[in-house]
Amino acid sequence: MIVPAGFNLWGVHCGIKKKSLDLGVICCEDKSRAAGVFTKNANPAYSVILSKKNINHPVKAVLVNSGNANCFSHRDGLKDTTRIIAKLAGYLKVKKENILIASTGIIGRKLPKEKIIEKLPLLLENATQQSQGLKKFSRSILTTDTFEKISYAKVSFGKKEVNILGIAKGAGMICPDMATMLAFVMTDADVGSASLRKIIKEAADESFNSITIDGCMSTNDSVFLLSSRKVKLNKQETNSFSGAVKRVCLDLAKMIVRDGEGATKFVEIDVKGAASEKEAKMSGFFIANSALFKCALYGQNPNWGRIIGALGHGGIKVKDNVSIKFTSLKKRDIKITIDLKRGKFKHKVYTCDLTSQYVKINAEYS
Repeated sequence: MIVPAGFNLWGVHCGIKKKSLDLGVICCEDKSRAAGVFTKNANPAYSVILSKKNINHPVKAVLVNSGNANCFSHRDGLKDTTRIIAKLAGYLKVKKENILIASTGIIGRKLPKEKIIEKLPLLLENATQQSQGLKKFSRSILTTDTFEKISYAKVSFGKKEVNILGIAKGAGMICPDMATMLAFVMTDADVGSASLRKIIKEAADESFNSITIDGCMSTNDSVFLLSSRKVKLNKQETNSFSGAVKRVCLDLAKMIVRDGEGATKFVEIDVKGAASEKEAKMSGFFIANSALFKCALYGQNPNWGRIIGALGHGGIKVKDNVSIKFTSLKKRDIKITIDLKRGKFKHKVYTCDLTSQYVKINAEYS
């Protein structure tokens, strides 16, 4: 696992959580090119508002806190977040527009800005490209996650070699556009801004926007793709690079589903024969977000009637020739293939079962 050239990471405990690491940073040796996708929730976190504003500027650092969503907490929440960014920018001798910020945790609690500001020098002093920095950062962004989510790919083009490193968090409140999830993908490939935006949008559509755990959309979802611009790629090489980014993002997205709160099953729903691409994706999500269907999975009950009901609820009318196939529900990994026999389009959605442990976790989450 290699941190791409041009990036340094670290994580510390600043006091948002009682003991765990809760503040992390990605530092760019030179200003990186960036692209991102964000939640479509109408009530976004202050961090999302500012990062959406700054994402098209060169990026010097990304600051991340866990344990607090930094959302809907108080009248001056946006000003407080701007102050944090400005302080970090001051230490790095850049403009506040060169800083991105992401938050995850509980909505409605005031972010302790002074505790965060106090730890900024410590973060910057220790940030490193070494594996310890990767470990510290990946731990600092977790909330109800049970494990760190890291994916890596290397792509060779003759004597040239590029690295792609992805780090994510997420386990609950997972629904397309995107989830209560954060993801940070770093690369030393030099890719143009327009290509970078296209790559991360396509990658997110096939990964983070194709997963669901509970059908609940977060206020904080953010995915950043950062390029340190060390290795120049031509058009053909960029296409290969794009495929590798998609594989890293899909790997991270599947890890999030596997870590779904209380989950005992990882489920791939493969919809085929849809009348349109939109219908294929919608069909997958109508099924994946059905509480009745998810409970049947937990009970290892291949009740295909739940699938027919979910499709009908979504307005997808099927005939008697519809095909529904299950792999064994006794296994951890399950695949369900549905052929709607309505057209030629297809899409895969990833989800998990709904368990009593999920209810317990979220009943006590505060």
